[in-house]
Amino acid sequence: MKPLRLLMLGTGLAALAIGAFLTVAAMARASIDAWSAYVLDEGQQLPKVDVVLVLGTSPHGMRGQDHWTLSHRMNRAAGLWHGGQANRFLVSGIRIGDSYDEAASMRDELVARGVPKEAIELDSLGNRTWDSVVRARYVFGKRRLLIVSQGDHLARAIFLARHIGIEAWGVAARGANYEGVYGEVVRDVTSLAAYYDVVKGPAAAVIAAVRPH
Repeated sequence: MKPLRLLMLGTGLAALAIGAFLTVAAMARASIDAWSAYVLDEGQQLPKVDVVLVLGTSPHGMRGQDHWTLSHRMNRAAGLWHGGQANRFLVSGIRIGDSYDEAASMRDELVARGVPKEAIELDSLGNRTWDSVVRARYVFGKRRLLIVSQGDHLARAIFLARHIGIEAWGVAARGANYEGVYGEVVRDVTSLAAYYDVVKGPAAAVIAAVRPH
């Protein structure tokens, strides 16, 4: 077979594989989006829970503070405190060295909005949504959660939490995590990854990691 024909065949097969992958990912997202039924509407009575889990995001960059994503989450969480709808918070995000700690930044943002520091627990090892919900249950011992994030993130977070035995509901902050065609593809792929995480189960290393003080 001539090299050009081999190249064309390989390109065609690669395109078919990518198309099949994206189709399955889109199906996974459609299934996970059904869990948005557990996202509570504004003004709806909230269930009594162990803690409000606020999921982290970068305060900088395309999906961070440039779009006010983190600020909207903090505003929504603080509003729950001032409305008497929450009395404990678990803020979970990534920590990289001594100069970047999403959970610490989130705590400071909540304190600046009038939430007492002693009402806030930190988890600086929430490297992904999956890690955050796994650690909420197995490290911090939480079994009933309200989860605060943007609406386009909550269905996946609830899906993950409920599949490891956490009763979880979502409270949507303003804004969006995923925008445009790229954002839609990312949502599809992360939905497929969520199924993989649930099937594989929690990693022992994530559960065994030291609980921050």
